[in-house]
Parts: sequence; structure tokens; C-alpha cells
Amino acid sequence: MNTRNANSSLVAALRAHFPEEAAVTDHWLQERGWDPNDDSTAFTWVEAFADRTAEAVRRGDAKSIQEHTNFIAAAYRAEPNALRTIVDVSYAENLMWEATAAEKKWAWSFIAEDIRKLYADMWGDPTSGKR
Repeated sequence: MNTRNANSSLVAALRAHFPEEAAVTDHWLQERGWDPNDDSTAFTWVEAFADRTAEAVRRGDAKSIQEHTNFIAAAYRAEPNALRTIVDVSYAENLMWEATAAEKKWAWSFIAEDIRKLYADMWGDPTSGKR
């Protein structure tokens, strides 16, 4: 599958699997003047969806963290070449935006291993204090 199709498929799968989070994400994009259904917004959409996971981190919702990251990790494993950039740059790098060091450390064990690796490559392992 080519990258553009894979990115669109990932967004469609996230919408189907997480309808409540998708509605919030769509609303966020619409407020900023973007069409959430336009394939060209896939990177922005996934970045905004990462905010849903970051919100779960900040509220201490381990179940949502696991569900989000496991789902995205499974998609990534199925199409690693096509989804590498969108999962890495739009999701993993933004995964714990605005979370405190303590929240990041707490959440770390609930994040899927593939996503942890991508996050750690950019920001370091929050449980070690090293980058």
C-alpha cells in the first residue's frame, strides 16, 4: 500500500475504532478551518488524535492509553514502511504533550512497545531520565 493510502486508511480505522475520540479530533480540526475528511489532513488528524492519548495520560486512564497505542502499533507493524512517518512524527512524538514528568513515567508501561521506541528515539525514555 502506498503511503497516502496507508495514512488515509489509518485515519479511517481510528475513526471506526474510536468514534468518540474521532468526533473530538474532527471538531478540533474544524475549529481551525481544516476539513477532517480531506486526505491531505491525515498528518494533522493523527497529531490531533495523539492529543486524545495525551489527555488519557494526564487523567491517568491506563485503559485508553493501552487501547490507543496498541491499535496504532498494530497498524504500524502491518504497514511499517507506509506508516513510519505518520506514526512516528504525528503520533509518537506528540503522544504525551504537556504531560508532567511524573505522568509520563507513570504512563510509560501502558504504551505499546513499538510506540515507546519511536517516542524514546525523539524524547528519550521518561523512566530513565536520560535522552
